Order: sequence, then C-alpha cells, then structure tokens
Amino acid sequence: MTGPPKWSEETLRQHYSNGPVIELSWLSKPTRHQFRWRTLKGPWVTSRRRISSGQSLVKDFKGSMPRDVFVSTSSWLDPVNLPRLKDANKPPPILLDHMVVFDIDMRPFCISRLDEARVAAIRLREWISETTDLDLQHISFSGGKGFHLIARDPDRSAFSEPDPVRREEAVREQRRSLLDRAVEAGHPVDPVVTPDTRRIIRLPGTLHGSTGWACTILEDGLIEKPVKDWIGGITRHNLAVSMPKRPPIQLPNFRIRMRPKVMLEVRKEEGEGYLSLEVSSHVKGTRDRSAVIAWLPERWGDPREAVDRAQEVFDSMDLGPVAYMYDGNGVLAIVPRAIPRDFLLSRLRKAGLRKFEHETRRFDHSWARISGRMQNGDWQSNLEPITVLGHEASNRCSHPWSAPHLELCKRIGLPIRPMEGDVSGSMEPSIRVAIRR
Repeated sequence: MTGPPKWSEETLRQHYSNGPVIELSWLSKPTRHQFRWRTLKGPWVTSRRRISSGQSLVKDFKGSMPRDVFVSTSSWLDPVNLPRLKDANKPPPILLDHMVVFDIDMRPFCISRLDEARVAAIRLREWISETTDLDLQHISFSGGKGFHLIARDPDRSAFSEPDPVRREEAVREQRRSLLDRAVEAGHPVDPVVTPDTRRIIRLPGTLHGSTGWACTILEDGLIEKPVKDWIGGITRHNLAVSMPKRPPIQLPNFRIRMRPKVMLEVRKEEGEGYLSLEVSSHVKGTRDRSAVIAWLPERWGDPREAVDRAQEVFDSMDLGPVAYMYDGNGVLAIVPRAIPRDFLLSRLRKAGLRKFEHETRRFDHSWARISGRMQNGDWQSNLEPITVLGHEASNRCSHPWSAPHLELCKRIGLPIRPMEGDVSGSMEPSIRVAIRR
C-alpha cells in the first residue's frame, strides 16, 4: 500500500491485544521509566502508573490506542509525576540512570537507505567498542528509517552528585561530550537524542505509526547482513506500507494553481516599486530565537521541484512541519519553530537559503513578504496556500513552537495545531508594510 496506514481504534486494539507481547526485559527496571504514546487523534498520553511489563502497558492504553509508543531514556525515582525541565514550581526529579542512545536515520524509507544506515550503525558500534568503555546492549530497527544503538555507561561519577539539578546537568554534559566525539569521528548520529536526559525513544515491540512496521531489537549478527536478507522477518501490521527498494521521487499530492508569472513595472524615473506586507522571522517575546520563513530560491526549479528540495533540506535538519504558499512567481516556506539563532545559522550554510541566512546573520532576523504585491493601486499578485508537509520531522524536532508564527500560519489559511512541546514567544507576529523597488 502507499501512504501511511489507515489506523483505527479497533485495528490497533486487536494488534496489541492479540499480537506479540511487548518485551520490557531489556530495561533493568521498567517501573523507573516513563511511558508515553501518541493517540490517533493527535494528543499525547503519559502513563499515570508505573509500568512493570508489556501486559500492564497494553492495559494502560485503554480507550486511547496508540499510534506511536515511546519510553524515556532516563530512569527516575518517580517517573509518573515527572515535571518539565523548566518547571520551577515543582521539586526537581531524581535522575537514577540514563541510557546512552545513538539514533541513526537515513531518509527516505526504503531498503537502499536503510542499508546505508545499517553500515553506519556497524561503524558506530566498532567505534564504541574501540574508543569508549560503554557496554552496548543492543541495536534495534526503529520501524522506519534507521536504527537505535542502546548502551550502558559504567561511569557513575555524575550520579554521585547529591543535588538533583546539578546531577542532571552533569549527565547531560557527559553525554554531550560523548556525542561531540562521535560526530567528530564522522558518525551520522542525531545531534539531539544522545545528550537529552528527557528524551523518549520508540519502544521495541510497538508499531511505527507512519509505516506499520514494528520497532524491533535485532538478534546478534543480524546487523551484519544486508537488509533484504532479514527485513521480511520483521513484524509488521497487515496495513503496513511496503518498503521500496530505492527512494521514491515524489511528493504528497497537492494542487498548485499555475498562473502566468507576474511582471512588475518599475518606473525608474519616479522611483516606484511595489507595496506588500512583510513579517519578521524573529520570535517576538524571546531574546534570540527565530523561525524559518523564506522564499525558496528560483534556481530550485518550478513549485513542485522547489517544495521537494525544500522538504529534503528541512527533513535533514529535523525541522517541521512546513507551511507552503505560492504567489504565481515563487514559493514561501514557513517553519513555525522557535530556534536559537546561533544554532540555526550553523545549519543554514548548507541549506541553500542564502538570502534568509545573509539577513539573519547581518540583522539577527529576516523580513519576508507574506502578501501579494500592490503596484499603482492594484494588486499584481496574490499569495495562496499550498499545503503543510513534514509532520514526521515535527515529531523529531526538539525546538519549541513559535507562537507568533503559528498565529501567522492560521491567518494565512494554513493552521498548524501544536500536538506536543512548549510554545515560545508572544502571540502577535511582527508585521510591517514595506515598499520594495
């Protein structure tokens, strides 16, 4: 089948009630971990009880069957009432342990890219063995585009810190140092997962909601074999998507009303240009956070080609979702996330959004046109919504939502409802009227 599986409460209930038992024995103490899942309607559920077995977890699903199920990489004294990292109104939680997790993804979902990820996982496993004291527990197939390498760190020095806040900071710093070493060694690991003590990862034995394939701990020796030799033995739902051999070259279906390009007449002797509305990329109400809002370069091709390339760029940066608009000339992309400016600039150099990068680097933000153009009292072009893409990247995105740019998407006809995560900034976007020549 093509497209994501068409799940229902009943199909998922039958799967988890009658299918393979979810095995939690790889967790030293499952009751110390937090379990979370995303329901079919979108909202996330955090288990309000301690989970000791796969059977008790399935019972906890009750009437809100999960599309995706996750478990915390950390174990806590009280995982049930775990406050948010920045919650100053509750006592800081007691961190007891933290698994070392490396996440390797090779997009899109296909056998050839998964084989690339498999080879990368083997090289990373060898690096772990040769250069660290980590005890590798297992490698799991995520059910999607890659693998998770799970290890234990015998170094418990950070956990001797009695202050819970300093202890968690010390563990984060240790993991950050380890991640930096892995990246410097050339391993294509996710730059967010490893050092995050509040991270959740997909739970082995559960279905990947976007593919229908089960996240699976691989038996010893299986990772050395080509994907085609063992992928047929991986559990998958009968609604699961097929895994193509090579990357499909296509976009989700959306309509673009092609219009003749608008040629603006500029009277040099009178200095006339065009008038439009522009919005700032700065997340109003924050000090140094920026959303991505930029017109895609003309050299990226026609609208479909431009959107296709943009999605590859944003997906590789784990940024999403992305709202797209079209005015007859070009495509506007909006990623309503509040991203630290320095972090964003460090990744923009390879993205190809040169104008947006230049203005952000020079002025700390960028202005982008969000309306048609008015010239000589008449509107010469109109901005129309195309679609919103990249919801899967949204699940991986670690940055909070940008309140003003969520409001902007709503106003321009492409509303995005934040399913999970913090929201930063004030509601009102920074908009101005500008004349361009």
